[in-house]
Amino acid sequence: MKDVTGKVAFITGGASGIGFGMAQVLARAGMRVVIADLRADALGRAQALLAAESLPAHAIELDVTDRTAMAGAADEAERVFGPVQLVCNNAGVNFFAPIDECTYQDWDWLLGVNLGGVVNGVQTFVPRLKAHGLGGHIVNTASMAAFIASPNAGIYTASKFAVRGLSESLRWSLAPLGIGVSML
Repeated sequence: MKDVTGKVAFITGGASGIGFGMAQVLARAGMRVVIADLRADALGRAQALLAAESLPAHAIELDVTDRTAMAGAADEAERVFGPVQLVCNNAGVNFFAPIDECTYQDWDWLLGVNLGGVVNGVQTFVPRLKAHGLGGHIVNTASMAAFIASPNAGIYTASKFAVRGLSESLRWSLAPLGIGVSML
């Protein structure tokens, strides 16, 4: 995607960190951005910072592990700005512990957000990208952990290796349709 002016971006984990950096850069480049995040306080701060620069942005409180909420957020984004053409599946979490000391709850939480959130973004937005026929791009945030294992972030590493595999496979599937896929 080379010309972004006037197009719509949807960014999970968009209220802070890498996601907010994406939102700022994309909005300054002429995109209308939807920042979706679990934390209402961070969304308020991010929305205020973007508004201070008169950048077109809309904030949505979203738990990326909730499939119904993801579909609702996609509907809201389309109502506010029109068809989404750039999807940034960026939301992610981590904690540091040896993998053999992790609990089922640890596995459920990290895989739910880091992998499940990407799956939910793909499942929600790819059919919409295909249907509107405008092309588009998906960016899935991984990490260096998608390439290098860590002894104290095993679940995180597993989730990011999975995001890498998902992204590489999805790239092949969507390329003929004019929809690109990148992994950050």
